[in-house]
Amino acid sequence: MGETISGVSWLGFVVGLVVFGRGMWRGVTTQQLLGIAIAFYALGMRLFARLGVSGVRVPMTTEQRVWAATFVVAAGTAMMALLLSIRKQQRDSATTHRRRMVGLCGSAVASVVVLRAVTWLPGPELAPSNDFLNAYGGDLRVVVYELIFAAWLGLPLGILGMFVFRFQRGVTRWATVVGCVLGVGWAGWKVAGTAVRYVTGKVIALESPVSVASGVTALALLVVGLLAGQIGGALRRARETREYTLARRADDERHTTPAPDSANSPAA
Repeated sequence: MGETISGVSWLGFVVGLVVFGRGMWRGVTTQQLLGIAIAFYALGMRLFARLGVSGVRVPMTTEQRVWAATFVVAAGTAMMALLLSIRKQQRDSATTHRRRMVGLCGSAVASVVVLRAVTWLPGPELAPSNDFLNAYGGDLRVVVYELIFAAWLGLPLGILGMFVFRFQRGVTRWATVVGCVLGVGWAGWKVAGTAVRYVTGKVIALESPVSVASGVTALALLVVGLLAGQIGGALRRARETREYTLARRADDERHTTPAPDSANSPAA
């Protein structure tokens, strides 16, 4: 199962790079940000692939988990920047957009610093584990890690899902929205599980397998939905270009065809 999750993650990473490269080639900032978001979500999921859902589950180190959460912060930042860029085109002034972007980047940097700093705080060693929350959920350092992870996962995907549901149709709409719902559900599961584990000390059955299954399914649906939107947009632009070319050609032929010689026409 770990190999399947790893394969889906690498596929998502490649798709992200392709979308980013296409955005760079066409000079479209929103496509560049979308590609970055997909690629970093995929990198984060790639680290969780070793946990699998069933069978042999390889423990993850705390360092690997911090990197996975850092990738999620980077992906969430790119996704929020994408949505802010679209909002700017619709209603925000340049000053408002700049202020929002500064706040977004500042929050992302602070989150990454805290993720790294909590691992340096004194406390028991957090040995590699394949069920991190149940093993160490009573540690405040783990609570901070889980909440930052959940915030940067759930908030951007929740806003993306609402935006896509409102403005898109077809496969793009439903695949992306379902993927976002699963991602938000994963974040909610993290928050609820963290609260229960820290407050009550109870072990949460299937916490890690549910997280991994939700994450990989959300990633797969997001890639399918967003890629369908990119392909659909490309096909629509190609069709419009072809129709425009044919119309121009017909118009040019109409204007270059010589008019009948009036001298040879029958007299009235």
